[in-house]
Amino acid sequence: MNDFPIPRRRFRAARALLWVLLAVTATVNVVSNTVNGGEISTLGLTAGVAAVACAVALTALHFRSSRS
Repeated sequence: MNDFPIPRRRFRAARALLWVLLAVTATVNVVSNTVNGGEISTLGLTAGVAAVACAVALTALHFRSSRS
């Protein structure tokens, strides 16, 4: 196949940005749920979905860069 290895340097900025976004969205989710007494809010739900999306993207980047 013509699968060329992808250099790890290419993903550094994306990985750093995803880690920051994961930390921010997880913090917003926890604070929102604490302030609302555990009830679901739009902000908390959105932050939770964004945190999960960041975690999935970080996992995909890890597996993609580890093959090279």
